[in-house]
Amino acid sequence: MNKSILNIKSLLVLAFVMLLFIPCRIYRANNFGKNQKQKILFFKPVIDSLIAKGADSAFVINFISDPKTKFNEKYIKINVTGYLKKADYSSNYNYRSIKKCRAFYKQNKKLLKSAEKLYGVPAKIITSILWIETKFGRYTGKHHLGNVFFSTALANRYEFIKLNLNNLKKQNIKDRLKYDSLKKKVYERSAKKSDWAIQQILYLDTARAKLPVDVSSLYGSWAGAFGLCQFLPSSYVRWAVDGNGDNKIDLFNLDDAAFGIANYLISNGWSNNYQDKRNALFHYNNSQDYVHAVLTLASKI
Repeated sequence: MNKSILNIKSLLVLAFVMLLFIPCRIYRANNFGKNQKQKILFFKPVIDSLIAKGADSAFVINFISDPKTKFNEKYIKINVTGYLKKADYSSNYNYRSIKKCRAFYKQNKKLLKSAEKLYGVPAKIITSILWIETKFGRYTGKHHLGNVFFSTALANRYEFIKLNLNNLKKQNIKDRLKYDSLKKKVYERSAKKSDWAIQQILYLDTARAKLPVDVSSLYGSWAGAFGLCQFLPSSYVRWAVDGNGDNKIDLFNLDDAAFGIANYLISNGWSNNYQDKRNALFHYNNSQDYVHAVLTLASKI
């Protein structure tokens, strides 16, 4: 074979290998500085996927180019393997929580009862969710939604799957069958969470028409939920409503958050049937402990 052809092939292989390691080098730095080209190259798999699915290219590029939007591997870790740590909701129906909820319910009874009358979801259930989710807006989250979703969208990349597998090894799981099962789960969840993050960015693109603020200024939980009621962008588009008639849908506003919760639950099967109530709450947060906490707290308000 001609030596020049061999040299060209060698260079192409080298270039390919270098491209594979670009994300690895960049994510360790966790900071692109002012190098927008490097940043866009890093997120290119996400950009390509979003545009292929119909996202506005200007929206995507502007969102990524925003200085607040940065990659952080912690969102890949927690969204892929965070389920391994069970959440404890028991503190949400202790004496202090009940006292706080009773005071809030009394102060906002007119608003809460208006939502109950319109949607058929009890005011005490709405109160419980607002407390459990954000303590009535006191803790709405400090995670930039762009960081959450653009980072998690890369979860299916080999280098980040490997990162989560390494974290799994550190847990020193001696049961081989359990380890193999968890390893399989990491691969499955990496693909699932990557697709999920892409979908949430697409919903943010759609949500722009309703949101009272620019999407790049939204902060919320590590899972990308925002507002007093902690809606994901997909939930915002589907079930958020204008609760006070000001022609805005602002989930950081109590009226919109309360009415949004009621609309969410009734839209997802809430009825007088006990199991329907549980199913609707489980749809809101897929944790039976969460469901138990909401119902227990509501019964004590």
